[in-house]
Amino acid sequence: MSFDINNSGPGVSDFILLKDLSEDGLLQNMKKRWEDGFIYTYIGNVIVSVNPYQPVNLYTKDIIELYRTNDTRDLPPHIYSLADITLRTMQYESQDQCIIISGESGSGKTEASKLIMEYIATIAGKNSRQITVEHVKDQLLNSNPVLEAFGNAKTVRNDNSSRFGKYMDLQFDGNGNPSGGKINTYLLEKSRVVTQQPNERNFHIFYQLLNGAEPELREHLKLKESAKYYKYLNETADDIDDANINKESLNNIINTMNSIGISDKDQLSLLEGIAAILHLGNIHFEPLEGGSNPGSKITNIEEVEMAAELLGIDSETLATALISRSINDYAGRSKKAIIVPLDVEKAEFSRDALAKALYSYLFDFLIQKVNDQINSNDADDTQKHVIGVLDIYGFEIFEKNSFEQLIINTCNEKLHQHFINYTLFSEREEYKRAGYSWDTNFYFSNQLERSKEMFQLIESKDKGIFALLDEECLMPVPSTTSFLNKLDHYHINHKYYDSCKKTRSRRVSKIRSKSISNGTRQRRSLKAPMLFANNTHESEVITHEVFWLKHYAGEVDYSINDFVEKNNDTLHSDLVFALYSSEKETFRELIPKSKVAKTSRVSRTPDTLGMQFRTSLANLMKNVTSKTPHYIRCIKPNTTKSSTYFDESLCLAQCRYLGLLENIRARRQLPKYAVPIIQRTWRSYRSHCLLNGMKKSVIESGNDWINIKWEKEPANEKLKEAFNNLKYIYYREMAKKYRKNITPERKALLDWKLSASMLFKNKKKGYNESVKENFVKFSSKSDLKTPLIKKDAIQMTLPVKKIHRRNTKKQVERNFVLTNSSIYILNNDNSKIKDMINLSDISSISTSPLDDNIMILHVKNSSKGDLMLSTEERNATKIISVISYIWMLGRKRGIQIPIDISNE
Repeated sequence: MSFDINNSGPGVSDFILLKDLSEDGLLQNMKKRWEDGFIYTYIGNVIVSVNPYQPVNLYTKDIIELYRTNDTRDLPPHIYSLADITLRTMQYESQDQCIIISGESGSGKTEASKLIMEYIATIAGKNSRQITVEHVKDQLLNSNPVLEAFGNAKTVRNDNSSRFGKYMDLQFDGNGNPSGGKINTYLLEKSRVVTQQPNERNFHIFYQLLNGAEPELREHLKLKESAKYYKYLNETADDIDDANINKESLNNIINTMNSIGISDKDQLSLLEGIAAILHLGNIHFEPLEGGSNPGSKITNIEEVEMAAELLGIDSETLATALISRSINDYAGRSKKAIIVPLDVEKAEFSRDALAKALYSYLFDFLIQKVNDQINSNDADDTQKHVIGVLDIYGFEIFEKNSFEQLIINTCNEKLHQHFINYTLFSEREEYKRAGYSWDTNFYFSNQLERSKEMFQLIESKDKGIFALLDEECLMPVPSTTSFLNKLDHYHINHKYYDSCKKTRSRRVSKIRSKSISNGTRQRRSLKAPMLFANNTHESEVITHEVFWLKHYAGEVDYSINDFVEKNNDTLHSDLVFALYSSEKETFRELIPKSKVAKTSRVSRTPDTLGMQFRTSLANLMKNVTSKTPHYIRCIKPNTTKSSTYFDESLCLAQCRYLGLLENIRARRQLPKYAVPIIQRTWRSYRSHCLLNGMKKSVIESGNDWINIKWEKEPANEKLKEAFNNLKYIYYREMAKKYRKNITPERKALLDWKLSASMLFKNKKKGYNESVKENFVKFSSKSDLKTPLIKKDAIQMTLPVKKIHRRNTKKQVERNFVLTNSSIYILNNDNSKIKDMINLSDISSISTSPLDDNIMILHVKNSSKGDLMLSTEERNATKIISVISYIWMLGRKRGIQIPIDISNE
């Protein structure tokens, strides 16, 4: 598909304009557009993106420039439109922004985040700090392959599924210039390191290392070539040595790490840690022979020795920590540590816990190294603003759903609740600003009530699912049966919970009621019934090992067979201190300070995985809710990655759990209040005639007043006047709303821009470019720290070069300072005033009509003569802003400063 500025595609480009507002109408419009290559559609300011599963010519530099320089409402729907709105909102309103990308695994979320970051970094690169912007952009985009290698894996739905939440911040300083970036990660699925679902794989880096390591590196890491030799890799997939894994992929990862500034030493440490995990997985335990203590022994000590050597720790220390642990004995007056041997099962848990923790530490270490290269080190964080992009795995329903799916789906429940809350809040505020009463929207009310009840079921501190699971893990002999019994005891009557016991009791109740009503008592089999859509599952029987939750996205059966094992984080302190004893500094630094900042090796019971998840989720939601959100809803058109097949049933399910149709309905309510506005504007018989014409000629449309979409002018001559008059009223209302909400800071900027327009429009080349750029008063490179000038009087500072009047090649660096009444030229360290000119002494300011960066201050009766200055920027934007501000400041003080734009 080639991009056409005048072609918005078949159907409607904004779902709000659907004439058939139904699931079928929504689906057919989406299908029609996708089949013709139009993968983006609006719902007001929300972008719906359908994965094309083929290359599309929509992301060139020319298209980026098109969305940068035009009103995005006049262009076809595009992800760049949302990126542009986000950037400009942050710059003009000085508010932190966040783009939340949601959808199923394989729907294109990660690719969408790349496009967003590339657009923002490219557009921000038009500012003065080009080198910084390009650096941040390159670091953020180049880090993706490394993060995908360590954080992505093959699942049954996607060969490159993100198994962690990635939140990327692009940081801006107080003047709106990019200053750095930061990556935060959440909810890494570290259980995948030790076990995977059938036909799934471990993280990519394991296979890339085995396939691509050079002989010398392979010998150092003591690795074999095939994944079939390693327990953590060979238990689920038939194609563990897939030839599709490029042998050059490891070299590509290493080259990428080089490009983002990760040292050779740190790279080797990462690979040593990955190899050590593979050796840990091969450690085999057997019960001790004889004796009454249920201890265990290691049968292949060579695997321990290889892992220990790579980690830089003593092999005996590691072996002892794997088969025993220290606990506190509180008998007597004082506590003391005693060594307790671990049986085979507990030793395997310890081994797996060490492997999971080590991988998590390595992943955090990698993120920190990336952030060290791009994070802004400015001291004044209060002057920063950020645009965040959240890319997190979507809602998951598999054939077998385990503890990982419960965590993922709970996270998506939180994000859905945030979307509902924000949409409800923004709609309600829109009504208030328009002066109308708010009618309760039943969809949002029901969704908020549903979310409240669901989180009470999952997160209640005393009897929520996670709390009961943590309680079970503290039992001497924890079991899944006991855990399920607790769930049934507390939640059997909850409308979003089901289990075998609840279903059976419900069935018995129905049978008894029917038997009594018939006057007979019938004997029936009490098998768990088949469960069908909405309140039941379609083709599965609820068994004793499963409980069921009704999420916003659908009904999910969770198999509890390994819930207790996965929730237990048995990384006891002996293993932590064993790793901390490493002679390699990198591995010592991996351990969080909180883990080793203990006065004793013996510590309390480690946090469970559920506890860690809740802490991570709370941090994520705190980050997201502190910013103004924007949304991208990603749709996966099929499960086969076909670019021609649109699976309607699959897409309909995704539309339902994303709440797209209800979102459209909610946003279409506002236009009915256009009637009072027309009547309030024109109180006459003519207004009623126009209103009747409007009803016939203008489709039911709108989101809020700024985003109403207009069809082409009607062909009927009688309706044209109504159409054009309604459009005129709309633009008046939009302008009024804009003026009402404008901030004093924004008004000052617009006054500044207006002054520039009056002085330079159609007179100086480069003016058109300056219109699109943000005018700033203070350069971060010229922070004024001098007692020579009162700081509260300063209006503008910037670094300049003073040009010699007779020899223009002779230039010296100076700092330009504009106060309420004067211009100061200071030396480079601000220790001495080299020139001082009162505004009243300026006879004129001259500059050329070219796109240059030079101005001349003509001074009355000056012994030094005129002052010629140039700015750091090569184009005219900065010089236009400086001259305009001097002229505007002089006019406020009653001083008329002529501006001469000529080549003379």
